[in-house]
Amino acid sequence: MRLRLPTLRKFRSSKDPFYGLPEPFGTDLRQLGPLHVCPCGSMVFNVAASFEDYELVWYALDATCFSCGNLVVVPCPPDRDEAQSFGD
Repeated sequence: MRLRLPTLRKFRSSKDPFYGLPEPFGTDLRQLGPLHVCPCGSMVFNVAASFEDYELVWYALDATCFSCGNLVVVPCPPDRDEAQSFGD
């Protein structure tokens, strides 16, 4: 599997600064539940997070895949416990 690095196009006009930004793309995959790996194979996501005193305090569970832009739900600690007890 080949991974590509996301890059932004160069700005072509100083009058419209958003002209060079890529259009958002991707599929809404939130109905699949918490995913720690996107179907494209990427394990890197863009999430909203909050920090206090240099520590992570909270993060939003809705995220976008860094590689393909799919909208996914990222897991939280209780999801790990549920996944481990799923086979019992």
